[in-house]
Amino acid sequence: MPNEKHPIIANGELYVEPIRKKAGPMEKKIPNEYPIAKQNMIHYIDQIFERVQKQEEIFMDEKVICVRMEPKFEAKSYVPTSIIPGDRSLEIVGGRKYKINATTEFEEDTDAKLYFVKATDQGLSNLKTTLEKGLKDNVESWRNQIGSIRSMDLLSRDEKIMGFPDDWDSGTVEIVLHPMASETDEMISLFRSTSKLPEDRMIIRSYHDGPTFVSAICSKDEVAKISALNPLRAIHPMGQVSIAPIRTLPSNSAPQAPDAKKKSKITVGVFDGGVAENVPLLSKYVTAVDCVSEPEDAGCVEHGTGVCGTVLYGNLAGCSSTDKLEIPPVSVESYRVLPVKDRFDFELYEAIDAIEDVIKGRTTIKLYNLSFGPVGAIVDDSISRFTYVLDLLTYKVADGDINPLICVAVGNDGECDYPHNRVQSPSDMVNGLGIGAYTYAADGSKTRASYSCIGEGREGAKIKPDILEFGGSLDRPFVLVGAKANTLSTSAGTSFASPFAVHKIGKLMAKSNRIIPHIGRTLLIHTAQKCDALTQDEQGFGFCLDNVDDIINCEDNKVTILYSGVLDSSQTVRLPIFAPMINDVKGNVTITWTISTIVNPNVNDPDAYSCNCIEDVFIPHDMTYNFTKKGFSSKKLNLLKPDHVMQVKGLLDNGYAKS
Repeated sequence: MPNEKHPIIANGELYVEPIRKKAGPMEKKIPNEYPIAKQNMIHYIDQIFERVQKQEEIFMDEKVICVRMEPKFEAKSYVPTSIIPGDRSLEIVGGRKYKINATTEFEEDTDAKLYFVKATDQGLSNLKTTLEKGLKDNVESWRNQIGSIRSMDLLSRDEKIMGFPDDWDSGTVEIVLHPMASETDEMISLFRSTSKLPEDRMIIRSYHDGPTFVSAICSKDEVAKISALNPLRAIHPMGQVSIAPIRTLPSNSAPQAPDAKKKSKITVGVFDGGVAENVPLLSKYVTAVDCVSEPEDAGCVEHGTGVCGTVLYGNLAGCSSTDKLEIPPVSVESYRVLPVKDRFDFELYEAIDAIEDVIKGRTTIKLYNLSFGPVGAIVDDSISRFTYVLDLLTYKVADGDINPLICVAVGNDGECDYPHNRVQSPSDMVNGLGIGAYTYAADGSKTRASYSCIGEGREGAKIKPDILEFGGSLDRPFVLVGAKANTLSTSAGTSFASPFAVHKIGKLMAKSNRIIPHIGRTLLIHTAQKCDALTQDEQGFGFCLDNVDDIINCEDNKVTILYSGVLDSSQTVRLPIFAPMINDVKGNVTITWTISTIVNPNVNDPDAYSCNCIEDVFIPHDMTYNFTKKGFSSKKLNLLKPDHVMQVKGLLDNGYAKS
C-alpha cells in the first residue's frame, strides 16, 4: 500500500560494535622559545608576590592566580599540568576564556584560554626555584608547556564583573566564589567581612568540588567592594522573574472534561506558581504541592494553571464548550515554588532549593517543565547556579536509573538588542531541552515569535534554543485552561511553548514504553523542520512537528532507528545504518542522524562546561579496504563484491596488509 506508515525501530544499540581507534601524535609549534619563556615566568611570579605584598586585592593564605595560555592552546592536551606538583601547593581549580586585545587597527581581538590555579606562597616559590635552577630544563613536556603560557597574573576586576548594563544601580546579583575545598568556610567568612552585607540580604550555597554561589541584593558600590576579593570568580546581575500576563475568556467557554476513571501513570513535574487544581479540566489529573510558605499570588496561579493545562492538553485553540477533550497522555504534579519571600525582588535561590529537593526526592518522575527563570541573557564566562543545579540533577542518577529531562522556556526578551536578547538561564543547560516560540505570519507560514530569545547557547550546547514550539502572539494567542471553573484563558510566550513540547514528549512516551524522556527530546530535535528564512540562532534545529504520529512513524522508503547507551571517555563505537537491500537500489539515499548526550557538567570551567563530547564520523564504505605492500601499488577492494573477496586471500598470502 503506498504511503503506508511504519513504526520507528528501537534497540539499535544491540548492533553497536566497539572499535579501536588509531591516533597519531598531534604536534603544534610552541609559540615561545623556552629560555625567554622561563625568564618571563620568573618575572610573572615576582609581580604576583609584589601585588600580594601591596595588598592590591583581599587575599586568603591560598591565592587564586591566572595562568593564561597562548591562543589556539585550548585543548585538554595543553592544560599546564607540568607546573602542578603533587603536594597540592599549586592546584588547578577551573578555567575560562579571556580576550587578547588587538594591538593595531588591522587586527582583531583574539580569544584564548586561562586556568585558575590555587597557590600557596610556598608553591609559587618552589615553581620559581625550579625555573631559576633549571631543574626541569631537560624535560620536553615541561619546556613545551612553559613555552605555551602567555602570562601569569591575577584576574582583573573588570574580568570579574560581568553583564551589568551601564544604567545598573542596584539589585539582586549572583556572586561566584572559587572552589576552595577545606578553606571554603574561611573564604565565606572573608566574603562576609569584606562585603559587610546583612545576612537578610544574601543566601549562600556551596557545592562539593564546585564553586560557592551567593545571591545578594547589592548596590553598585558594594559590587565594586566585593570585586576586590581574590577568591571571587565572577559577579553578574540576576534578573527578576517575569510572568506572562493571562487574559481570562468569558464563563462557560471551556470544553468538557474527558471521561476517565484513572489518570496516566506517566507523571510530569511542573515547577511554577501553583495551580487551580479543582477546575474540571484539571481536577482528575493534577496534584498540587506547595514548596514555599508564602501565600499564593493570583497571577502566579493563573500562569501555573495555564502551564499545567498545556502539559495535559496542548493548545486549546478551536475548542468550544460542546467539545469533549481526549484523555490526557500524562498526569501532572504541580510544585508551587513561586512567589518567594521577597515580593519586590524575587529571590530565586529559595525556588532553586525547592526544585533540588523535589527532583532528588521524587525519583519516579522523569519529565519536568520549567516556564520561569531570571530575566537577563546568559553570560558566556560564568555559569548560574540555576543552570548548574539542573544539569547536575539530570546527570546524577543511580546506576541503571533513567535520567530525568527538564524542559525550559528560553525567555521572552527576543526583541531586546543583542546580546540582551540571548537565551536566559537555566534554558542554557546542556542536558535539557531549551524551547523557543513560533507563531504564524500573515500568509499562514510559521515564523519565530519576535519575543522568543535567540542563541547562541554556551559551550557544550551552542545551538539554543533547541527547537521552536507554538507559543502564540497577539493576533493568534495560545489558548489555555483558565484558573476559574469552565473558563479558558489566552496568552503568548515561551512559557507555553515549553509545556506544549512536554505534552508531545508525553504522547510519545504513552505510545511506546521504549521512549524515555531523553529519547523523546532527541526525536523532537531530529524531526524538527528548519526554515530557510531564519538563522540557526533564531530557530535552533527548527520547528517542532505538529502531529506526534509524524514523529513516531515513517513513510515508505524511510526508516528511523533509535540507539541508546553509555559511552566511556575515549571509547569509540560503530553504529550500523540499516538500509535493507541497499546494494540493489540505484539512486540517492539521504541519511540524517541526531546525537544527544547527558554529561557531567563542569561548573568550574564554562569554556569546557560539558566534561565530555562526542565526535561523530560518517563512514560510507565500511566494507572497502586498501591492501598495501611495500614496493607495490595498493589495491582497493570491496568485500561486498564476490570477485573482490576472491582476490583478498591471494593478496594476504603474498604479504599485503589490510587497512
